[in-house]
Amino acid sequence: MPILFAVHLSDGALSTAWWASGFAGLAVMLAVAMYAVREEEIPRIGVLTAAFFVASSIHLPLVVVPTSVHLILNGLVGVVLGRRAPLAVAVGLFLQYRLVGHGGLTTIGINACIVGVPALAAGALYPLLRKARVPAFARGVLLGGGAVAGAVALNFLALLLGGKENWERLAQLVLLAHVPVVIIEGLMLGVLVSYLEKVKPEMLGDRRGAAR
Repeated sequence: MPILFAVHLSDGALSTAWWASGFAGLAVMLAVAMYAVREEEIPRIGVLTAAFFVASSIHLPLVVVPTSVHLILNGLVGVVLGRRAPLAVAVGLFLQYRLVGHGGLTTIGINACIVGVPALAAGALYPLLRKARVPAFARGVLLGGGAVAGAVALNFLALLLGGKENWERLAQLVLLAHVPVVIIEGLMLGVLVSYLEKVKPEMLGDRRGAAR
C-alpha cells in the first residue's frame, strides 16, 4: 500500500493521468525558475534546498493517530527564493526519494506542484503584504502557515480526485494531521521574517525584486 499520510505522495497512489500531469506542471515551473539564474543566486538556492530536505527528517508525533507528520518549509523557500523556489523543491524532493525513500519516483512531479505552487504564492504575496504595511511577524505567520495549508489542500484534492483507490477518509485525516504543522511553520516563519528584516533584509523582498 502506498504511503499517503504526508504531502509527499508515493508511487501507486495516483492515476497515470494525474502523475503525468504533475511532471508537465513541474516542467513549466522549472522553465520559469531557471530563466536568467544569476551565479550569485546559486548558493542561496543550495542553502534553501538543504533546509527543505532536512525538514523532512524533523517528525512531529501525533496524539490522535499513531503516526507522525514532518515540517515542509515551503513558505520559507518561497519567501526567500521567490520564483526560484521550484528549483529547491524539485531537487529536495528527488533527494528525499533517493536518500530516505520518502515520496516516489513517478510522483516527484505532482509532489513538486503540491509543495511548489504554494511556495510561489508565498513569494508573490510577501512584497504585497509588506507594501500593505502588514507587520513582519504577521506576514511570516500568514505565509508560513498558508503555504503549508495550501500544500495540504492540494494534496487533499490530488488524493480525492486522482487517487487510484477511494482515499477520501485518508485525505480527510491528512488535513487534520497537518494542523499542528500549519501552526508551527507559521510561527517559525513569523520569527524568521522579523529577524531577517532587521539583520539581512536583502534576503527577502528587495533581493527578489532584483532577481526578476
